[in-house]
Amino acid sequence: MKLRTTFILLFLLLFSLASVNLVLGIFLERTERVVEISRNEMHQLNDIAEEVVISSQWQTRFARTYITNKDPKRFDWYYKISDILEGKIARPDNYSLEYWDLVTGGLVKPPEEKIENGQPIEDRFLKHNITPQELNKLREARIHLSKLSMSEQIAMHAIVGEFDDGTGAFARKGKPDQALANKLLFSDEYNKGNADISLLISQLKNMINARYGEMIHRQQTLANELLRFNSFLSMGLFALIVLSVIYLRQRFGIRGRKLMHFVRSISKDGLTERTNISGYDEIGELASAIDGMSENLNLAFDQLEDKIRLSDQALAELGEERIRSEKLLHNILPATIATRLQGGEETIAEVFPEVTVSFSDIVGFTDLSARLGPHGTVNMLSALFGAFDELAEKHQVEKIKTIGDCYMVVGGVPNRDPLHCQHIAEFALDALKAVEEISAHLPFPIQMRMGIHTGTVAAGVVGKKKFSYDLWGDVVNVASRFETTASPDKIHVSEAVRVRLSDDFLFHDSGIVELKGKGKVPSFYLLGKKKENPSIIEFR
Repeated sequence: MKLRTTFILLFLLLFSLASVNLVLGIFLERTERVVEISRNEMHQLNDIAEEVVISSQWQTRFARTYITNKDPKRFDWYYKISDILEGKIARPDNYSLEYWDLVTGGLVKPPEEKIENGQPIEDRFLKHNITPQELNKLREARIHLSKLSMSEQIAMHAIVGEFDDGTGAFARKGKPDQALANKLLFSDEYNKGNADISLLISQLKNMINARYGEMIHRQQTLANELLRFNSFLSMGLFALIVLSVIYLRQRFGIRGRKLMHFVRSISKDGLTERTNISGYDEIGELASAIDGMSENLNLAFDQLEDKIRLSDQALAELGEERIRSEKLLHNILPATIATRLQGGEETIAEVFPEVTVSFSDIVGFTDLSARLGPHGTVNMLSALFGAFDELAEKHQVEKIKTIGDCYMVVGGVPNRDPLHCQHIAEFALDALKAVEEISAHLPFPIQMRMGIHTGTVAAGVVGKKKFSYDLWGDVVNVASRFETTASPDKIHVSEAVRVRLSDDFLFHDSGIVELKGKGKVPSFYLLGKKKENPSIIEFR
């Protein structure tokens, strides 16, 4: 075969492989662009869905604040939230959870009533790639939000003596009804409505994330396959170059040896070098082709190194995310329960014959939270419950949950403990001291009621996506009843608790108390440990 024919065939083969390499690079870049677009779309849909929850939360805050102090600005801001959702006024820039904080703090002006650019949230949702199921889930959340809004509007109008005249307008006048407003906005049904909205939006976001996650996974899988094939192709190109140079060295003199030296330099990572062989004959053309291919290989290896670096970074981020997930699971559930779930157990449920349950509640929390405001209330609860969490760890008792201003702990669960009752009593006494210390730094004093009872409970994990470790049994209900019937800054306990602790602790007989569902039962107040000087312990 002639040299020219050999060179032509070799060039065509090299050109084909380089073209395939280039096409693979284009496809790889396009795949990465699709992944980026999908991620942006997913984030935008999540932000739109989250706006429903943000609107519900702020409407609740404004409605509750308005029935407390009748501030007309809260009334106006409440309806502007609805108008933004329905597209009656334009949505402000940077509209997020912090937006209304800035408005209430006077740092940002309230939204202007501009009709231009106003879009209902459903229309903004439809601009994106969504499924009918996702749209139905959004509409279901909006229906729940509308029901809550009606209760809020009735409450806000009732506080100034305005009532529904049957047409949907509040034209009927009457006596202001504070009790009705409080009942509508602080009832369990109302709180459940808010929780239902959050649950629906969470389900919607899960649907969106699952759909886009599958799409992104497919694209990333394709990208990995393209990258793998591209690596094999690059190695094939390199092998072809080496074989070609060896063949030419056998047939030509100085320039052939020079070409061989160049190929050897390539094998030693010398892709930036050039042959420096000129001429219009076959060897010159071959040298020119090799120079161009060397440059392509250099670019290909650089791209490959970039991909490897990105892969290592993704693996590191995945490891960090796994560590964060494990920490979060241990913060939500008791350590032993979290370990069992990670070990593969699907159903965790046990009966504990001997445990002690304690409930703590802030006296007059509704009025106190109205005076402190949302941020002051959250800061106060964070400081108080943070101190309680440290005491729970100190006295080896398990925090089960907080419901509003109520704090629930148990001794003897999930790790069985023969001193569960003593540990709960010590926790309760220290908790009262912590309340006094925290109250001294607040503008308004706080008081706690506590109730303790001991007996048998069932405990287990409920939920599939959002886990919760909870207790069930008559002991829980009785402990709650003792808490609600306690005097401020007192620890109200049952006779069963007094019997177990009478050797080490002091009690005050508070007589017979009427408990809902239990009738009249004896009750006592826990005063302190007997090792303290009895002369300085008084029933305050």
